[in-house]
Amino acid sequence: MKHKISVDAIYRTFRYVPVLVLLVFVLPLSAQTPKTSSSDPKSVSLVKAFEEKLNLFGLDITSTFTLVQKKTGESDRVLRLRIYRRDSSDTFTMLFEYPESEKGKGYYRNRDDLFLYLPSTREFVYRNSKDDVGSTDIRTDTFGKSDLSSQYWINSEGTAIVAKMECDVLRFDGKTLDVSYPVQKWYIRKTDGLPVKVDNFSASEILLRTTYYIDYKQVAPGKYIFTKLLGVDALEKGQQTFLTNENISTSKIPDYTFSKAFLEEKSR
Repeated sequence: MKHKISVDAIYRTFRYVPVLVLLVFVLPLSAQTPKTSSSDPKSVSLVKAFEEKLNLFGLDITSTFTLVQKKTGESDRVLRLRIYRRDSSDTFTMLFEYPESEKGKGYYRNRDDLFLYLPSTREFVYRNSKDDVGSTDIRTDTFGKSDLSSQYWINSEGTAIVAKMECDVLRFDGKTLDVSYPVQKWYIRKTDGLPVKVDNFSASEILLRTTYYIDYKQVAPGKYIFTKLLGVDALEKGQQTFLTNENISTSKIPDYTFSKAFLEEKSR
């Protein structure tokens, strides 16, 4: 027996196909589009206030970072780096000191340009701010000058308690795709306006990493630098990196230190 298919039935079946096709192609793109294209002035002022405290203009900073990476079922991995920082020129140089397998490697940043020096090949490899230091849970953009309001739309998401401290919660939506994370949430404690926690998300708002700013040191009137920090990987259960910042000095650093030639010299 032959079944008769009416023109109306065909129309009812296929009239939504263009809409479905559109959804298939548009949804992935919209997932990378910020939910907002404007900032709340009060939220921006909170960000500029803590950046004023953490951006160390007029100071040269030398210190030693020790990173201890923990992974489930593995021995702790320890890295030690010496960092030379000058925010007025938006530059820093980082030199690996430990372990022996990493010794001689280093980073050199000059504004938006970041290079990783590999002594084994004597090459400078161009990197970006999304680079993880020594494959740990700490990114290179954690160091140096910050200018978040130029990269993100910033808006309030109310308040929250972090480690018994009342915090303002700010949501950051990337203005472009060329940012460290498309979406971030910063927790700024009300007592002194300094960050205590940062949640980093993918474009589809999957939590990727959380960073805790555990302690700070005042290095000049109204100027602070973090001394203890914890980065927790949200995708790899049990993986985290604890960072300590020690031997902090504000003595003047020779200009030559902020150069590729300095890293080449130190690796010999």
